[in-house]
Amino acid sequence: MKQETIRAAGVPNGPPGSYSACKKVGDTLFIAGTVAWDENMKPLGANDAYEQSRIIFGYMKKLVEAAGGQMDDIVRITVFTTDMRHQPAFWKARKEFFHGDFPCSTLVAVSQLFLPELLIEIEATAVIGSSR
Repeated sequence: MKQETIRAAGVPNGPPGSYSACKKVGDTLFIAGTVAWDENMKPLGANDAYEQSRIIFGYMKKLVEAAGGQMDDIVRITVFTTDMRHQPAFWKARKEFFHGDFPCSTLVAVSQLFLPELLIEIEATAVIGSSR
């Protein structure tokens, strides 16, 4: 199977030669660790884990839809947080984007992310068409 880079308007992608935000192989979609920043790597979400999670899930929604799927096609997420006290904010945002059965999830506390203002990073795997 051939891999395809998926891009979506308004979703930052890595600088050339660094990484791809999203790849599709067959019906499987791989979304790289995603944070709340703009195309210039300026943090968004004002040091608020809920807002950062909403921004991240919004980016993921655009990528999944650009690949022909929907959010409930996401089957697995891994969440990295700089503080486990951010869990309630993350769970609240997650409930706004998924319905029915939630994806398999892993939550990991890390000492820091790419920039100190970033509190949450999420990576995901989706199988396009699996939720229909």
